[in-house]
Amino acid sequence: MTAQELKLLLDKYKQNVLTSDERDRLFNAIQHGGHDDLLHADILESLQGSVPAAGWENEDHAAILEAIFQAEQPDTMTVVNNKRRFYRYAAAAVTAGIILSTSFIYKKKDTQKAPTLAKTQVLAPGANKAMLTLADGTQIPLDSAANGALAQQGNTQISNTNGNLSYQANGGSEVMYNTVTTPHGGQYQLTLADGSKVWLNAASSIRFPTAFTGKERQVSITGEAFFEVTRQSDHPFSVLVKAAEKEMTVKVLGTSFNIMAYADEQMVKTALVDGAVQVEHGNQKNVLKPGLEASLADNTFAIAPADLEQTLAWKDGKFRFRSTNIKTIMRQLSRWYDMDVAYNGDVSDIDLTGVISRREDAGKLLKALEATQRVHFEVNGHNVTVSPATSH
Repeated sequence: MTAQELKLLLDKYKQNVLTSDERDRLFNAIQHGGHDDLLHADILESLQGSVPAAGWENEDHAAILEAIFQAEQPDTMTVVNNKRRFYRYAAAAVTAGIILSTSFIYKKKDTQKAPTLAKTQVLAPGANKAMLTLADGTQIPLDSAANGALAQQGNTQISNTNGNLSYQANGGSEVMYNTVTTPHGGQYQLTLADGSKVWLNAASSIRFPTAFTGKERQVSITGEAFFEVTRQSDHPFSVLVKAAEKEMTVKVLGTSFNIMAYADEQMVKTALVDGAVQVEHGNQKNVLKPGLEASLADNTFAIAPADLEQTLAWKDGKFRFRSTNIKTIMRQLSRWYDMDVAYNGDVSDIDLTGVISRREDAGKLLKALEATQRVHFEVNGHNVTVSPATSH
């Protein structure tokens, strides 16, 4: 097969217009070699085009690579110094739906052994689940299946519909406080009595009134939450945020923003999507404009442009990493997959870039990360040990 014919078949494959005969010819050509340079260039073009500074949505490239290589992927990968082995690594990465920057696929290629992920039980991804605690202490488990009216709190009706908790106030002045808490491996969405919407990430909680009757609307959170606040200029909305010893207040009128306030993270972050918010800590006050992020560390705010795609990836059902240290990555994975993480060796210089669906099981994700040849995982049940990939 000539290079021009192979290129034509690759282009038709990407457009999903291959006939069965053409598909067989393409696969045979790939398997028997002879066009490594062309294939190499095509894969590099796909991968490099998938990690721009903004927008990683060309996930058809991942599907193409997976479809071409899925029949050839070995359970155990061994480094071989030729181009064909590069395709194996690229394929292993996209099998899990992740696109890893090629700089990491090639990094230390000649000095690292390709790791093998231990056979283990599936670490399933999280799901819509939470616990609702009523004002009297009654607890009601929440999940996508628990539909219908759940309870009455004062004059407010509480209902659950397909993983979305909602509060419908019917007058009256009695105010009660409820709490929604997500476990590790859980997330949930709720609509407050004023119509504001809240998305809770894993290992998070929100405490809120069943009805907003005063001049101000106030809720408090731990963990991570995304807000779409209903505009009521005469009733300002504020969020009290607490993470270990760090506390701050976010005041808004009507806007959408994300707050990340996990106790095991070094900073509390507020990223503004649209509208305006004011972040407060002690005597410090800073007003954010859309696209900015306030980070609170050591009792001081740092204001900088926000990477909204990475910040909001969890809400969109994805993990996104951009030169992210492996410890930061593993903290996110531990909350979503309910895994315990330990480290063996120095991983401080292991920074990775990629995107993957949160619907994938952890085994596929870890195997894709291992394909960078920079990190190795040992999995025993829900315990995961992370170490640098061993050298020859």
